[in-house]
Amino acid sequence: MPQTWPQQAGGPVPPPPPPPPGSADKGLKRVVIGVVVLAVLALLGIGGVAISKGIGGNELPEAAGGDGAQEKLLSESDISSLLRGRTQALKSGDEDAFLSPFSGAARVQQKKIYENLRKVPFAQSDYRVLRQTGSGSNDYGDGATVALDVAFVHKIENVDVQPVAEWYRWVVKRASKSEKPSITKVGGSPSAYGAKGFVYYPAPWDVYDDMYVKRQAHTVVVADKKNAAQAGRYAPHIEKAAADDLSFWSANAPSGASTPTAFFVNVEPNRKTYATMYASADKDPGWDAGMSVGMPAFSEAYEDVRDKPQFGGARIKMDAASNYFTTKDWPGGVKSISHHEMAHSITQALDKGDYGILTMGDGGPRTWVVEGFAEYVASQFDPRAASEKMRSGYSDPKAKFDGKLPETEFGSYPHSVHMDYALGYLALKYIEKQGGQAKTLKFVVDHYQNPKKLDQQLQEAVGRSGTAFESDWAKYVRSVVR
Repeated sequence: MPQTWPQQAGGPVPPPPPPPPGSADKGLKRVVIGVVVLAVLALLGIGGVAISKGIGGNELPEAAGGDGAQEKLLSESDISSLLRGRTQALKSGDEDAFLSPFSGAARVQQKKIYENLRKVPFAQSDYRVLRQTGSGSNDYGDGATVALDVAFVHKIENVDVQPVAEWYRWVVKRASKSEKPSITKVGGSPSAYGAKGFVYYPAPWDVYDDMYVKRQAHTVVVADKKNAAQAGRYAPHIEKAAADDLSFWSANAPSGASTPTAFFVNVEPNRKTYATMYASADKDPGWDAGMSVGMPAFSEAYEDVRDKPQFGGARIKMDAASNYFTTKDWPGGVKSISHHEMAHSITQALDKGDYGILTMGDGGPRTWVVEGFAEYVASQFDPRAASEKMRSGYSDPKAKFDGKLPETEFGSYPHSVHMDYALGYLALKYIEKQGGQAKTLKFVVDHYQNPKKLDQQLQEAVGRSGTAFESDWAKYVRSVVR
């Protein structure tokens, strides 16, 4: 499942679809990949978009301002020094220097974060202040306090195509000139780029006391250290899916798109922790098994980023308590959900709409293209499972096929979420049947880059568009699932 900005693209993956009436539920119950989280990124993730919400915004105070007439205890130079010092200490591996300005609970928290961050293969990592509340003056004779919105700007090697940012709020205090500034509280910023959906807090390095990191050729798999044994078992299958998707894309997609060549994957079995990660939705959908969270490229002109945000990178999270990970055929399940979410991460980078990778359905790529393509990619490596999922989704007893493509939010009456994933997959299979695989991938790329020209893109791919395409596709659907 993908997400979007302020909704992230990359849809969530739903639970396994029910078996067709009269059939036995054999083997792995496949989760329909891709929970559609709607928002600006309400659909963001390649495969979907969903608006993320910041966490802890109300827990950190907004400092009182002043007219600047009093003694200045926290100057721009002081604040720049705090940021520069954290950046340099993280790069050099000087833990004492990194922690020196933090106090109390914030110091304990930052020690864990520092140790986790040092395990991640960053090509870039630095702290930048973007907004300050409070003058930094000794207005009332009891010291100065400011609240800083700080962007942790980072680029993970091969995963991010441009630097992205996670937004924190630091509360900085200084009692007098004789004392050094102290960072007393750290949490997620109440908002970034004018919306809570751009905060991307917390990340795994904020959540885990000790983060397990498995680096492979095409993946960085992370988990809580207490779940390291399970994550270690999943990692080779996640890596295999990454190599599969990248090879398939490289061999068949049109050239020229700047897409990821590796993936950052968080495997988490605790549902509450999973749902909280990256603040990827207003609330937990409750049924998704995975999501690709698209992140915008960092811009210091944060007031303007909503005009034309660009894709920076994606973060994949997976619910390791879902059936993909817990059935007898769990290796196949892990590869299946990985194939789906990584397909989202690849195509997210192609969205050139007003919200970059964010909007699915609402002015952005059609939902059936987003989720259908992720299912289509996964089907390349397990056709039997894809066929089973397609038939069971189409035959969902809670839904009825009305001959209509799922245009925006999946699961709208009379369809169900499971049916819509199946229908999206069948739409891409129909295009392949009519025009071949190369035209299918070109159609997907063209649609992501210019969602408003769907009819023209369908005409080029299969020679039919609009209601004519939908009618012919509906006949195809009924012929393959009857």
